Amino acid sequence: MAKSESSATDGEDRQLLAVLEGRPCPYCSEGELERGVYKDKRAAVCDSCDTPHAQLWQPSD
Repeated sequence: MAKSESSATDGEDRQLLAVLEGRPCPYCSEGELERGVYKDKRAAVCDSCDTPHAQLWQPSD
């Protein structure tokens, strides 16, 4: 992947996590989503039950 494509994708990834941040967790009644890491990947994770709602992967080189 070209460097410019990687940068554009990274910005979109951050934007997705920002949109999800602060929303109620769909899996439990107590938590809300926050940006974090799940299995070494950036993710939106519940601050109460630790369930990931979205997880981001980078394509292989």
